[in-house]
Amino acid sequence: MALFTRPSDWPRRPSDCAPTDRPRNILLADPGFFQVEEAQNAHMTTGDGSLQQVDPAEAHRQWSALKSAWEDVGFEVEVLPAVPGLADLCFTANPTLVIPLPGGEREGWLARMLWESRRPEAALHEAFFQEEGIPIHSIPESAGFFEGGGDGLPHPGRHLLHCGAGNRTNPAAWEALAEKRPDMDILVYRQPNENFYHLDTALAPLDEETALYVPDAFDEEGRDLVHAAFPKAIPLKLEEAMNFAGNACCHDGEHVILQAGSPEAESALRERGFVPIPVETGEFLKSGGSVRCLVQGF
Repeated sequence: MALFTRPSDWPRRPSDCAPTDRPRNILLADPGFFQVEEAQNAHMTTGDGSLQQVDPAEAHRQWSALKSAWEDVGFEVEVLPAVPGLADLCFTANPTLVIPLPGGEREGWLARMLWESRRPEAALHEAFFQEEGIPIHSIPESAGFFEGGGDGLPHPGRHLLHCGAGNRTNPAAWEALAEKRPDMDILVYRQPNENFYHLDTALAPLDEETALYVPDAFDEEGRDLVHAAFPKAIPLKLEEAMNFAGNACCHDGEHVILQAGSPEAESALRERGFVPIPVETGEFLKSGGSVRCLVQGF
């Protein structure tokens, strides 16, 4: 079973893993019923403990601009329609994890969400990806909760998976996946900071050697693992990390779409040859999500 939590135990590096294709398409979901209905993470309440209030019109405007940003850099964008009662459907990273496989194939793994209100989203993703011809699998129920692409991040261009464990996804879920995919290296990160409840809020893979990451979101072993996998990793200051700069997304190895208002992150990206594309996702930050949370690449 190729599952590792420390670089000293990981005998390989990304270049030793089989090559895979980058995503070719983007799945979004219309935020027509998006609102904050319950406090599922530390970002969903205000200073006095009340729930954040979403401006629906502004949320849709921001989401439309994000959709246009993906289309402008050449991605085909598919959209799930809004569904009454599914306020968080717009966060398409979570209900499934799509894993690129060597040889150009892909497979999907259905989430089993911690919060009951989000669990019906998985069936919509299953129907969509089956229509796309992508095989869909499920983690055994005995493995507990599993939050899809929120906690599972494929390494760009390599058959390697970065996985968050402890907050939303049980470690046993990654053990179960490792048993089904013994050919794939799986790196597991513990996340002690409740502000970064999913791995995709703290780690943004950009290319085979580079990622944005939030040092404060990891323990020492996790930070060492990040640097072993991404020797050109770019650390984010906590101020910009709390602006969700670590929830950036780069699916073509060049264009990095990220939350607006993180000038140091943007400068670091330009210095390394990337093209930062800032977009405003402030309404979605009220629910603890930004660019990567709103996107499923496939």
